[in-house]
Amino acid sequence: MTRPGHVLLFGFLACALTAAACGGSAPAEEEMEMEVDAGPAPPSAAAVAAANRLSSQLGDDIRLVPTVRGLAEIGYEQPTARRDGNFIVTRFRIVNLAENAIAGLQVDEFWFDSDGNTVTGDSVRFREPVMSGDVVDIELRVPRDPAMDRSNYEFSHQNGDIKATLFDEIEDPEEEEEAGEGNS
Repeated sequence: MTRPGHVLLFGFLACALTAAACGGSAPAEEEMEMEVDAGPAPPSAAAVAAANRLSSQLGDDIRLVPTVRGLAEIGYEQPTARRDGNFIVTRFRIVNLAENAIAGLQVDEFWFDSDGNTVTGDSVRFREPVMSGDVVDIELRVPRDPAMDRSNYEFSHQNGDIKATLFDEIEDPEEEEEAGEGNS
């Protein structure tokens, strides 16, 4: 075959493969019906079986809860810092405003000097998930340094970032009555 023959054969094959691969398109009305979102997909049978096996290994007092993936929302009170010996102790309260539990909540405090250089800091991380609506008290302790001028707080969690909102006041968490007390 000559060169123009090869070009024509190659062009014909390319068009045939493209037409076969595309397969045409559905009418616009059918496409609109296909785009209806039915919400999150139910968990697969394998995922449910794995969760059940894990639950049985952990024990009866442990329960698995869904956690926030991505951006989680919390509210926090204005931190109060006090001198306690050679330490600056910062205390404040946070509340989980997210729909699900927050796994691996971490609070970092950084102290800076007047030039903006980092002087010291502290961090606290919660090993157990902070359930939706739970109120948690935070205490951060840093060694006192005369160069300390101002502090900054950063919130994060295991599966993403935190959107923190400053509240004027967060109510005390309700105390749960212990089993055996109360109705006698």
